[in-house]
Amino acid sequence: MILKFNAKNLFVSIIALALSTISHVVAEEFEGELDWSKRVELSSSVNGIVQKVFSQSGKIAAKGEVLVQLDPRVFKADLESAKANIKNTSEQSLEAKRELDRQLDMYDRSMLSDHDLQIAKNNFTAAQSNHLQAQASLTKAKLNLEYSAVRAPFNAIVINSPAIKGQVVTSEITPPILVVIAEAQRMLARFYTSADKANNLVADQGVEVYVAGQTYQGKIQSIALEPSKLKAGYAVDVVFDSKDKILRAGQKAVIKL
Repeated sequence: MILKFNAKNLFVSIIALALSTISHVVAEEFEGELDWSKRVELSSSVNGIVQKVFSQSGKIAAKGEVLVQLDPRVFKADLESAKANIKNTSEQSLEAKRELDRQLDMYDRSMLSDHDLQIAKNNFTAAQSNHLQAQASLTKAKLNLEYSAVRAPFNAIVINSPAIKGQVVTSEITPPILVVIAEAQRMLARFYTSADKANNLVADQGVEVYVAGQTYQGKIQSIALEPSKLKAGYAVDVVFDSKDKILRAGQKAVIKL
């Protein structure tokens, strides 16, 4: 029996073996844990009383959706008062300008003293100042009415909603947390690794995340520059789309590089 040596087939076999070995070396798995993406605690910048609570744990809220509404009546009343004051100060400013023009005409004809002309100028300046203050009060009243509604700053999932109907909100001291939210359909998977391995990772690097038998495509969002005080190694955060699945912070995950 004669064995024929096929160099081409041998070369292909060696390359395939090498690639297989490299893939096993390069591919690496890390055990991690899920956390929220963009976790935010929402409060209010104005004083008021909670009138309605539209948020509950697990609710998906679109950007701009009202989560908690303070009683708007006092804010609407302040707004109407500010609008009325604008009309009043506008008329006063116009009248002060007309009076100044009359005084200037009389002064040009030497029928008015410097003192009286200065009084007219001062009155016009004061009327203008009052009108500007009224405009500022109107802007503030509009903003206060807007801020009386606590809205989702982005597409979010409600984690917790401590707000209670009738609750008094005081913004001068530490304002109470009304709603806790996180970014909807986005989760973080955090794992820890050594400095040497962290140095080989880059932001936006593609990874796979395995959670409860499901595979998600993600990318590295951040790599810590300081070691964790709670766990060994440097924290690496991976962000991924949860595909409408209900995932929870603290769930175990496997991250494959």
